[in-house]
Amino acid sequence: MNYTSLVTKKKQYKYSANICFDMKDDEKLAGFIPNITTTEILREYLLGIINRNADVHSRILYGSYGTGKSHLLTVFSDLLGHVNTDGKGIVEFLKAISKYDKELASEIKRYVKEEKPYLVVPIYANFGDFDKCITYSLKKELERNNIDICFKSYFDDALKLINKWNQGQESNKRLKEIFKSNKIKETDLINGLENYDSKSEKEFNIVFRAMTYGAEFVSEAGNMIDNITLANTVISENYRGIIFVFDEFGRYIEDTGENIKVKDVQDLAEFCDHSDFDDYLILVSHKQLSLYTDKMKKSISDEWKKIEGRFKSTSINVKYDQCLSLIPHIIPKTKEWNGFKRRYQEQLNELYTQAYDFKGFLLPPENDGINPFEGGFPLHPITLYALDRLSKKVAQNERTFFTYLASDEDHSLFSQLEKLDLKEFHFIGLDAIYDYFEENICSYRSGEAREVYKKYQVAMNKLDSNTEKSLEIRVLKAMAVIYIINDLGTLAPDIETLINVIDAKKDLVRDAITELEKKKIIKYMRQYGYYDFLDSSIYDIDSMIDERISFVTDETAVSILNEEFSDFVIYPYDYNWHYHMNRIFLPIFALKADLTKKTLLRFLPKYYDGMIVFVLDKKFEISEYLNEDNLPNRALLVINQKEEEILYEVKRYVAIKYYYSIREELKKDDPTVEKELELYLDEQKSVLRDIIARWKNIEMDSIAVVSKGQKYVARSDKDIAEIASTIMMNSFPKTIIVNNDLINKNMVSGAIRLARSKALSYIMNNKENMLEDCSPLSPEHSIIRSVLSKNGLFDGEDNIGALNTLPTGEIAGRYVSNEIGKYIRKCMKGQTSIEELYDVLKRTPYGLRDGYISVLLAFELRDYENVSIYFHGSEHDYCEEELLKALESPEDYSLYICNWTDTETDYIEGLERIFARYVDTKAKNRLKELYEAMNKHFVAISKAARTTNKYVSEKAKLYREIMSITHKDYNKFFFETLLQLDDDLSELQMLIQKIVLELESVTKLQIQTIEKAVRTVLDIEPDVSITAELNRLYEAEWKEKRFKSFDYQTSMMLDYLTNMNLATSDEEIVQELGRVVTGFEIEYWNDSKIEDFYEALSKMVTQLNNYQVQDNVGDDEIKVTISTGSEEEKITQFSKGELSGTSQLMFNKIKSTIDNFGESLSYDEKMQVLAKIFSEIM
Repeated sequence: MNYTSLVTKKKQYKYSANICFDMKDDEKLAGFIPNITTTEILREYLLGIINRNADVHSRILYGSYGTGKSHLLTVFSDLLGHVNTDGKGIVEFLKAISKYDKELASEIKRYVKEEKPYLVVPIYANFGDFDKCITYSLKKELERNNIDICFKSYFDDALKLINKWNQGQESNKRLKEIFKSNKIKETDLINGLENYDSKSEKEFNIVFRAMTYGAEFVSEAGNMIDNITLANTVISENYRGIIFVFDEFGRYIEDTGENIKVKDVQDLAEFCDHSDFDDYLILVSHKQLSLYTDKMKKSISDEWKKIEGRFKSTSINVKYDQCLSLIPHIIPKTKEWNGFKRRYQEQLNELYTQAYDFKGFLLPPENDGINPFEGGFPLHPITLYALDRLSKKVAQNERTFFTYLASDEDHSLFSQLEKLDLKEFHFIGLDAIYDYFEENICSYRSGEAREVYKKYQVAMNKLDSNTEKSLEIRVLKAMAVIYIINDLGTLAPDIETLINVIDAKKDLVRDAITELEKKKIIKYMRQYGYYDFLDSSIYDIDSMIDERISFVTDETAVSILNEEFSDFVIYPYDYNWHYHMNRIFLPIFALKADLTKKTLLRFLPKYYDGMIVFVLDKKFEISEYLNEDNLPNRALLVINQKEEEILYEVKRYVAIKYYYSIREELKKDDPTVEKELELYLDEQKSVLRDIIARWKNIEMDSIAVVSKGQKYVARSDKDIAEIASTIMMNSFPKTIIVNNDLINKNMVSGAIRLARSKALSYIMNNKENMLEDCSPLSPEHSIIRSVLSKNGLFDGEDNIGALNTLPTGEIAGRYVSNEIGKYIRKCMKGQTSIEELYDVLKRTPYGLRDGYISVLLAFELRDYENVSIYFHGSEHDYCEEELLKALESPEDYSLYICNWTDTETDYIEGLERIFARYVDTKAKNRLKELYEAMNKHFVAISKAARTTNKYVSEKAKLYREIMSITHKDYNKFFFETLLQLDDDLSELQMLIQKIVLELESVTKLQIQTIEKAVRTVLDIEPDVSITAELNRLYEAEWKEKRFKSFDYQTSMMLDYLTNMNLATSDEEIVQELGRVVTGFEIEYWNDSKIEDFYEALSKMVTQLNNYQVQDNVGDDEIKVTISTGSEEEKITQFSKGELSGTSQLMFNKIKSTIDNFGESLSYDEKMQVLAKIFSEIM
């Protein structure tokens, strides 16, 4: 006899449930096996519908393959539709349900006896259009229940077909023959279809089948909502409403893709939820709809997510392991079981013990003292657990949890039991279920299952044996099942599990595992304690690692720990809770000898809260750690005496890293070495991380904890955190308390940086009330409140509650405010590096965060008017931007506060009055603004004023020298540099005012000098108008000489006199003469220019006076006259002489140009060109 004699095969589980066919099967109701979860779902669904108090009429039921969701829906449909509710099936069902919920069983019994049923419509997914599936399925169910109804779309489509057939010659002829042979009158049929007469439907079906050689007519869906409305109206006397049940809806979406009209689904759901009819839509899916649609176009995927959100969802994923409660009903024991049980009680008890020790089962409470694992035998309990999980991962409609247990397929349970002889104790192991689901597993083209299958195939290819019974193969299959389930925290391929779940002698299984490891097919993962598939290369990696380890020094190993394994921190939780901040202890790994070296700190930032030093010291003696001077500040030492063991693992990691770094070279001989090295590397990383985790959590032996020469008793990471808090309490007792995590850090976000800048602007610019323009509850207000108001620094805010206090009871901001005050007093004596303050605030006893230091400093400076920031000696504006820059690089900046005396204030205010028209009174930096105003004035005065030595005093010359240089240190400029003029500030102010007047008067003095020169040259008396005398001279003596070609300046002066405005003042005439005679505006004259002017003017007058106009042109002259009749005659007369080299070149070019045009220009045109040139230059 074989093992099939122990259990009975239940045929109703032989095939997967299909609601479209199973509603007719009475056994589906009788064979339903309820449990806590399915009973709760039935209660939720059925009672809401039966009692008509369901809040939503559109639902989605989720459940993996093999969870029994389709069977559950079949029962649900049978009950609501009163299908098979009058036989023994309902009796058996109610009896089973009563064990879980008597009230539900009673309500169902009442409903099927007293209430009208629903028309339950299982949806056939035969069409790509959702509305057509609904209409077709509704029509089919109506016909099944002998309800005579025809949708309007049917009649319209039928009429179109008859019209189409009539238009074809062959089809028309055939149609007439069919009408005749079936005694159907065409006119009567068409008339009936046009009037939506249901009798015409039967006649048209006969015609259609004949025309299409037996096909059934399926019309277009028409208006789905209209069809449903019509159906509800027709069935209302006998049915409560319609329930649409769409099983495998997820697969329908997957098959149909983007072609399905999402709006049709939405329309039906909204109709069920909001219409006057009592209709329901229930969709059933293997997984969430979004998982089917996430690869579609984003717009379609988003639309599906919105639709899915409108359905009320329920999951059939059970609270307890349904496999334990279902299995006794699916494979019930036969009478042979009791004898078998007695014979092999010891072996069975071992299996049950393994099951109880296994942590994967959620045992149901309803076992009534019965062994929950007995019902699953001959399956090993862990095999049963894996079968349930594996079916949910890879099951398809044809192969599920149930079909494995009840079908006749190859590798199903009963086909495997046939091979087991009752004379020996056997069980179905984990490897056995792989065989049944292998077809499903290999059908996946991607995902976890596919990756595991590929690894399994690679492993199989490495084996010498192809025998199906090979224990090595069975081990690989068991491992494949475990990795596909992928819940290694519950079920892992460790040595004990593999030995227990394979039906063979344990020592043989152990040998098979050892053999697989030797063949480098599997690898023991030390960090996890279980096996994994290994894609091994030709290299003996372990030997190579052992060889390389000898080259790695202890110092290198420790350095690697610091560089790659220090990515964690220790929190002093108690301190952080009291001070509302997030201080941390940064980890450092060190050898004992490293503790006194300065290089120990190279792994830490300049400013750190605390450090936790993981020391390797196999010869630990507390006496050697008592001298605090030799140890780093704020250090917590966690000393591990297992130095050699830990260093070995680190050196092993370094060796693997070395070979990984030369993998390209190694790959030349075997490309698979890269993956093998990656596996080794990942494994060794995990080993090290596990060691470090146990080290820092004090989960290892031989660990000592020392700080400041004191040895502590620490048994866990909590003890470490408490010690760390004590160190922080002693180190940073005077910090401020900022209960604002967004600003209480060294690196703040972009949004908080912006808010901080706004807060600084309010502090710096609104000295009377810095919250005046600050919106309550804004981020910037939160910064001011948490940093200043709550710490007792700013008292201008109401309703702040209790102030922050230190554990001593003192106001939290007191000490920091005093420290900043000391720094400010130092800045009043001279420039002081900002790094000096920054360094104090970052170190003990404050340890402030960068996020808010600028806020504290700006607040303390708000009562000081003359604040200057210097960048490498160059003064910058004191503003929020500059202050933030200074605190980011404090070593580059210094601060100076000029605390002026009354005399100094009067001096500055006096200068501001002198240069008032250039001063912006709203400027933030008063001295900078005043300096720039003086500079603007200096640039605005004439060039002559900035260069003359003739018209200004020696003091003015010194002032000019000072102003000609760019000054960046404004304090030094006003209180040192300008004092070169006069060291008495009161006198200096008046002197600068005098100098300003001197400089502004230079042009006027120049004009006076020029006027004197003009009067001298032209012999004009002081009381005579220069304008009038020049006009007289011109009219009387010079006018007739204007045609003579004198030198350029003389000709220019004659032109000016010709057009001179007689109303022009002498001052203006003098300035114009200066410009005409010298070619420069007098503002740009230097001191020598007046002499040049006098000489040039004298020469011009002499030239004009000496020239005598003659009636005839002399032999040594040339006279040119251009006269056009209507225009004023132009005349010029000039001396005749030999052409110079340059003028000869000009002549040659003009002549050549004229010659080149040749006959293309007439003589007249050439003369016109020359005349125009003469006219323009005369």
